[in-house]
Amino acid sequence: MTKTIHSAGVEAVEQPYIAKLGKVTIAHSDQVMVLKEWAGEKTYPPVVYFPLKDIDQDCLLPSDHRTHCPIKGDASYYSIKAEGQTLENAAWFYSDPLPLVADVKGYVAFYPDKVTVEKA
Repeated sequence: MTKTIHSAGVEAVEQPYIAKLGKVTIAHSDQVMVLKEWAGEKTYPPVVYFPLKDIDQDCLLPSDHRTHCPIKGDASYYSIKAEGQTLENAAWFYSDPLPLVADVKGYVAFYPDKVTVEKA
């Protein structure tokens, strides 16, 4: 029996990225991290992580939601408030990421079906 290898890698990208909710820019940074994850032959879409300092703090609402990933660790969540709406658990971060993805500590990612993330 062959065991599927589940792994991930993180790289710094020195290109500006923005995150928007509707027309409101909630994050802008040229110091993002991109996390790539795969399990066997399956690859997941790359995820852009923004430094917390480059996100509009007025848009972040702490959430009680938590999840666990065996290769990334325990994730905590933020809801996003902008343009008169609140999107529950639309962003996540790892306070104490596992060693494989330690570089995303202090960074936040957004669900692409809730927040638009693109090169600026």
